[in-house]
Amino acid sequence: MSGRLRGCGVGALPALLLLLLGPPATPGITCPTPTSVKHADIWVKSYKLNSRERYVCNSGFKRKAGTSSLTECVFNKTVNIAHWTTPNLKCISAYQYNPRAVTAAISTSVAVLCGVCVVCLLVRYVRYIRSRQAYQIPSVEMESMEVVPMTGGTDARGEGTENEPHDLGGSRGRRGQQKPQ
Repeated sequence: MSGRLRGCGVGALPALLLLLLGPPATPGITCPTPTSVKHADIWVKSYKLNSRERYVCNSGFKRKAGTSSLTECVFNKTVNIAHWTTPNLKCISAYQYNPRAVTAAISTSVAVLCGVCVVCLLVRYVRYIRSRQAYQIPSVEMESMEVVPMTGGTDARGEGTENEPHDLGGSRGRRGQQKPQ
């Protein structure tokens, strides 16, 4: 192998290094202003070839996952123009609407509110029951009418009713008369 390397000559070494390191930067060639990205800004430190810069999402926005904020100044040999690589950055609202999160928040709020209402109703009910027990008038038991004998007195017309039979039948005309026994 050493014979082959000797055969290449010393002049091949700089050419090999140039191929490995890439083409030399073209002096004086710079990139124009980078393209704008919606809801993002960029502050360019250098417009020289191979410069790398980052876009920054504006306040209230964040970088969408899977997108890159990086752009690079490159030289297109086909058209002989320097340009910035196209960024795929997407800045989305930091306050993104998430229906599941809203539903969970509402469900939790409603559940807590219902729980508080139930507790309040139970407390009021217990207080009501205790207040009824504290101010309850002692009950008076009614004596059975069958056990207490009827005592004499007067009826609405002032006539005596003591020991008079009560005619519950149909003999209305004989009021006050005694029936034969």
